[in-house]
Amino acid sequence: MPNSTASPLITLGRIFYALAMLGFGLQYALYGHLRRGIPLCPAWLHPSHILAYALAALLIAASFALLTAWRVLAVSLTLGLLLLGSTALYLQHVNYVLHDADGRTLFLECLALAATALVLHGLSAGARGKFTLMPGRIFFACAMVIFGFQHFLYIRYLATLVPAWIPYHNPWILLTGFALITAGLSIATTIEDKYASYGLFLLFFGWLVLLHVPRILHAPYSANEWSSALVVLGLSGSSLLLAAASANSKSVPQQKSGTRTKVRKWRTS
Repeated sequence: MPNSTASPLITLGRIFYALAMLGFGLQYALYGHLRRGIPLCPAWLHPSHILAYALAALLIAASFALLTAWRVLAVSLTLGLLLLGSTALYLQHVNYVLHDADGRTLFLECLALAATALVLHGLSAGARGKFTLMPGRIFFACAMVIFGFQHFLYIRYLATLVPAWIPYHNPWILLTGFALITAGLSIATTIEDKYASYGLFLLFFGWLVLLHVPRILHAPYSANEWSSALVVLGLSGSSLLLAAASANSKSVPQQKSGTRTKVRKWRTS
């Protein structure tokens, strides 16, 4: 792996993403069938139990590989392509994705998590990583923009998810939607994308701590609550990886073509 992948941002982002994949793998292993609330595979595929156990084995193995930084290049590419294929399977029921809020959310979550694996592969591949880093960035940005618009479409429902002790629920939902759209556009255009990525991390990790952890503690056996928390954990890792990608791209010095860098040898005597 290139040295760039040893940065704290990439390491922490990879760990967050790996823990999310591990959680999804354990869910598939425990339930033994595809569930509607777990976004990594459409629930209507058959035979559901065989696919669930196969996904469980693959996700658990891949997550341990990412946690230990073993074969990150191959594992991240495999996960990215697998999840992109799973995202495409959602389009078998295109009306479900276009006209059903839950279906569209699951589709976008799967797309964003697939994009994260592509971004991780791009960071791990060094100079060759642009072929996966750029598509991963675009896919992730598109998901964020549509997520943002959904906050305006379903403001009444989303306001009910805000903890009661936080005042002004509707303005918070509108502000979150605006933030997601702005961050998505920034990441897609690479304009101040590092700050947008840091902002997304604060947003997603804040949701995890303030919203999802209390809901899990209130309903520890709810598969949907665990799935939602795992998605947000994975997207927290995505944000850190995108911040690292932005930092890496801006730290490479630009040189004019045809010019050579002269190295001077200084005498110590």
